[in-house]
Amino acid sequence: MNHRSNRRMGRRTFIQAAGSMAGTWLAGHCGLAARLLIVDAADTEHISRVEWTVYDTGLRGAEGESERRCAVRITTTHGAQGWADSSAYTAPADDATIHSVSDVLLGRPLSDHGGIWRQLYELGVPLATLAAVDTALWDLRGRVEGQPVHALLGTIRPVVKTYLSTGFNLGEPAAYAQYALMCREQGIRAICVQPYLTWDDAAERAIAFPEKDMAAYRAAREAVDTDYPCVADHEGVYTYDQALRVGRLLDDLNYVWYGSPMPESNEWIDRYAALASELRTPICAPRGEEGSYESRLSWIDKGACDICRIGVHLGGLTACIQLATACEEAGIAMDLLGAGPDAYPHLQLIGATEESLIPYFHVTSPVRESLVMPGRLTPEPRFDADGYMPVPQTPGMGVELDWTYIATHRLA
Repeated sequence: MNHRSNRRMGRRTFIQAAGSMAGTWLAGHCGLAARLLIVDAADTEHISRVEWTVYDTGLRGAEGESERRCAVRITTTHGAQGWADSSAYTAPADDATIHSVSDVLLGRPLSDHGGIWRQLYELGVPLATLAAVDTALWDLRGRVEGQPVHALLGTIRPVVKTYLSTGFNLGEPAAYAQYALMCREQGIRAICVQPYLTWDDAAERAIAFPEKDMAAYRAAREAVDTDYPCVADHEGVYTYDQALRVGRLLDDLNYVWYGSPMPESNEWIDRYAALASELRTPICAPRGEEGSYESRLSWIDKGACDICRIGVHLGGLTACIQLATACEEAGIAMDLLGAGPDAYPHLQLIGATEESLIPYFHVTSPVRESLVMPGRLTPEPRFDADGYMPVPQTPGMGVELDWTYIATHRLA
């Protein structure tokens, strides 16, 4: 398939296009990179304190385990503050990481956000920890300027279309058909069909069922209008031949994209490129790749994906902006991973991009009623009756935290 432009972006071209991030991105040559504004107020703010708090939300996960969160708060010499609230695994794993982050941040001007990110990235700070710091810095910059983060990047749109996933092993094909109808009736703008998967303990790998999967894909499509967007998504376990066979059915069924059908290690990139060239349905990958934006440049350069995936947990909003610039230059789209409690940074990026770059936002529930997570004062974003998610309009990332709750439920 040839959804992308004829240009191929290598690492050097990308770096030239993207500039050196944050305050120096005005040197970029295209789209999002060229629109970033210099935040003048940040020149007078220097970072004076970095605080990490792991706390218990009181919620329980699917297996009954306690759900913990990590709040990071960054304060400047003038008392301005910005923060991030993310999964507990974003907290520094040891004192050495805490000291590394503090050594880089303390005393630095907020306007050197880009240099801070690059230094932490090159020091090898875990991407999840870097993501928490980066989110807090963006939040701080927005609060200093009194604007939402997307306004710092150049606001383009106030809403985004939503899609909802079925989850794997939903049931017989009829259950997938029923779920697709529910999504359409609830106003959700697209459905992501995740079919069948099981784990082989002896082989220590997931096992796929392509024939059953095709029945689920067909049932979902036949349940809704032919113009209702359906997305296929998997966990990277098909062989090439299986992926091709399923993909040809998706071509016939007019699916919007085909996500992560095969393993996503480097040795599979050429097979992804071959698959993309054989199918009309756009290939969306990689999801399982744990690297940040740089690890995805080879996927773009080799034509291994028509839609490139990343999430804020893989290096922060800054990493997502870098990949957005690369995708924009290459003429391909993006899908953002990891919604739920981490929705706000993703929505800020969406607000500063065209629909053609990021057409959909993943929601985790068909329920439209707002809820407030323990540790927060701001309700989680919810889509409207027409299936659109609003982009936050309050300063920073748009999330207010309940610091009293966080302090009284502190674990570390």
